Amino acid sequence: MNQIKQFLVLVFFLFSLIEISAANPNAPLNLRSFDKQNPIGTNDNAYFGWHTSDPDSNEIQSAYQIIVSSSLDNLKANKGDIWDSKKTNSRKQNYIYLEDTSLKAATTYYWKVRSWDKDGNVSPYSVTATFTTGLLTNQDWALAQWIKRDSKDNDDYTYFRKKASLPNETIKKAITYISACHSYELYVNGQFVGKGFNHHYPQYSYYNAWDITALLNKNSENLFALLTHWYGGGQGRATGTRGVISKTIIEYTDGTQSIIGTDKSWKQTQAAQWASNQKQRGGEGVGRIETVDARKNIANWNNLKLNDANWANAFEIGSQPTTPWTGTLQSDLTRVIEKEIKAKNIQHLGNGKYLIDLGKIYTGSFKIAFDEKTAGDTIKMLGGYALNSEGKIDIKSNQSTNLSFNFVPSGNNSVFNPYVYFGMRYLEIDNTPNELNQNNVSFISRHFELDPAHISFESSNTMLNNVWELMTHTLILGAQEDFVDTPTREKGAFLLDSWAQAVPSMSIMNDRTMNSRALKQFMESQDQYWPDGRLNAVYPNVDGARDIPDFTQSYLVWVWDYYTQTANIEFLKSNYPRLKKVADYVDTYKNQQTGLIHQLKGGKGPYEFGIIDWPPTMRYGYDMTAESRTVIDAYAYENFNIISKIAEVLGNTADKTVYANKAEAIKKAINTQLINKDGVYIDGINNNQTVSTHVSQHANIFPYALNIVPETNKKQVIDEIKSQKMSVGMVTLRWLPESLGLADEGKHLIDLYTNTEWDGWAKTIALGGTATWESWDANNTNQSLSHPWGTVGLLGIQNYILGIKALTPQHEKIQIKPLWFGDKLTAAKGNYTTDKGIIRVDWNYTNNKYHLKITVPNNITAKVYLPKCYKTGTKIKLDNKEIAATEDGNYLYIDNIGSGEHHLER
Repeated sequence: MNQIKQFLVLVFFLFSLIEISAANPNAPLNLRSFDKQNPIGTNDNAYFGWHTSDPDSNEIQSAYQIIVSSSLDNLKANKGDIWDSKKTNSRKQNYIYLEDTSLKAATTYYWKVRSWDKDGNVSPYSVTATFTTGLLTNQDWALAQWIKRDSKDNDDYTYFRKKASLPNETIKKAITYISACHSYELYVNGQFVGKGFNHHYPQYSYYNAWDITALLNKNSENLFALLTHWYGGGQGRATGTRGVISKTIIEYTDGTQSIIGTDKSWKQTQAAQWASNQKQRGGEGVGRIETVDARKNIANWNNLKLNDANWANAFEIGSQPTTPWTGTLQSDLTRVIEKEIKAKNIQHLGNGKYLIDLGKIYTGSFKIAFDEKTAGDTIKMLGGYALNSEGKIDIKSNQSTNLSFNFVPSGNNSVFNPYVYFGMRYLEIDNTPNELNQNNVSFISRHFELDPAHISFESSNTMLNNVWELMTHTLILGAQEDFVDTPTREKGAFLLDSWAQAVPSMSIMNDRTMNSRALKQFMESQDQYWPDGRLNAVYPNVDGARDIPDFTQSYLVWVWDYYTQTANIEFLKSNYPRLKKVADYVDTYKNQQTGLIHQLKGGKGPYEFGIIDWPPTMRYGYDMTAESRTVIDAYAYENFNIISKIAEVLGNTADKTVYANKAEAIKKAINTQLINKDGVYIDGINNNQTVSTHVSQHANIFPYALNIVPETNKKQVIDEIKSQKMSVGMVTLRWLPESLGLADEGKHLIDLYTNTEWDGWAKTIALGGTATWESWDANNTNQSLSHPWGTVGLLGIQNYILGIKALTPQHEKIQIKPLWFGDKLTAAKGNYTTDKGIIRVDWNYTNNKYHLKITVPNNITAKVYLPKCYKTGTKIKLDNKEIAATEDGNYLYIDNIGSGEHHLER
């Protein structure tokens, strides 16, 4: 009997050991290089990322090992002939750069990774991932020439074709590298491959890479075909010059290769269905009215069987580099995403007239099939944003942009599908020859990169849900070739507009690629135009050097936002001298007497010395006569503060101290000279130290959000902010929810988002808006009704309603602290994307109990807060166990909660 008892005790002990012993991690997954899965056409500065997978809760990654090989066989043998990181103690899971290796152009590399958990247990190796470099130098473009159709058309649509016979060898890999100014479509053997858009200045031109292996036929003649479009300069488009270069490298299994490059042997002809010399649409250089004559379509232009004997040969401009493409062509991994959607309503108005309603504003172009019997009649159409009192398109709402289209049917089932995209909701058709319905009318919506599948938020407040949907929908509208200010009037990558869209794009839709490219572009504007450290206000553009001082100041905030999300130290390191020049530019205009920034050089007209907000009505009376403006001074504090933090990250202790001292000095000057007798901030002062008497919301949210306000003044300042409800426009909008969130003003924050009587998103919805506007009064001032800079309000929802914030870069440590909203909001749930995985929060307050469910990805630890809910004591339940939390004001918190799903209750 004793032996049986001893045996049972031993078995129990062994099972206990098994239970408490941590399991090994699973193999890492979601492998990315250059923030893409198996990308092609990359540059040679490779970096790697992945997600960990571990069956245990409360896990972190303590180390990793990356192996990069030149062949699959080497990788299988764990031979890192390109790079073996060895076991590296680190929690980083992205932006781990390949070290000290020169990569070859147009070459596929193979890699895998394994990770160690907190107990030192190692995972299996991941599955194999790849990246394929592009053409890294100008010399790599050998055997390809820039070509064009020799034309003076101001709206140049051109077809190019090349027939090429391939040998009777098995094709291993075939990739086409292509750059065109301004856009192109690529076809191989009649099959659509992809389209690209390059609006940058020629010396910085981008190229794309496309895998066409599956489309080629060995021992046969193959056809390569292009449609290009060049149409001069615009607000978001450098003028450049017409031209395209393409190089296809075909590798065979026997080790040989074929190269098909653009040159004068390519055939070309005008795509004549687009009429030349049409009127400009107005706006700010968005293009010309599209008049398309389907009778002039060249059927099967991209088909091998077409006889192109009467096509002329292409004009050779020169090999890369050649004027104006004098730099090294840059890899661009961004891609346009298109989706066909149906109209919400198609209304027949009689006599061949129709009004098509998409239900909300979208970016893209209509696609309408006409099954007419006769040809030659021009069908006139007009796009629009809103309807007037007569039920017709209100032209005043079209942002000074002529959204008319003309289409001449061919008489043989022709399709109207304009080439150049616009934002719009409605389309009026004057004289269609046939019935229009859901079968022959659709809309091709489009955006770049952002992944709407990640969008997730729901709350107990219907209007708050609608506001979230309004902003996330608009975020997609603006993600085009760049983060554009509007998809209609300008299509310009304005710096502050870009920042307002880019930052929520990271945490809501997992973007990294667009953010990285846009940040680098604005750095290039400094190189091109601004030796004093400024940045272009919109870039690329047709205007050349054009700046707005506070737009330049906002750039450093974006950089720090980006670093907080990504921990991409390499970006900070490689750009540090240029980043520091931004702060030094600001510091140049510090007045020695006041210690404040006076007349920060830059801008013209209403933008001079700082725009503060825009349009002018969104300044809500801000005193623009002030020589030193509080908003500019607060930005200056943050500029110095950020450079100090970047210097610390880079180990530059001298600069850390210098810029920290600059930040403290101007903070003291702000609080000494810009606070009035009521303890709140005025709009600014003049050189003779006479002070402004105006107290704007702008002047108070900046100091509060940026932690400038003295503790003794915080109540007065936040009360002033609250008293003005919503009294800022989109340029400064980010800092209002931030101020309210930091001040723990949850109830007022809900009003800000949901009160239809206040200026704000809810009022926009109540007035019929389906996208964020350029201004809260855009419906009365004929401003843009699709201006995505209003989407910056998404940050307040994520940071204070879901309560998620990064406390350390790449979210190694996070804070989860939904504010207390009382009866204003009783439930909310949603997602927040990171490089380590998706953070999920789901809270509700019902029956006097507060429940919070969180899902924390591996390798993240969380400091989690619950509101006290008017209860005494510090007891809460964590995963059904009652524990004592730490008191912090109106909240209780538990620190260092690890990965997995956790339930908290108060």
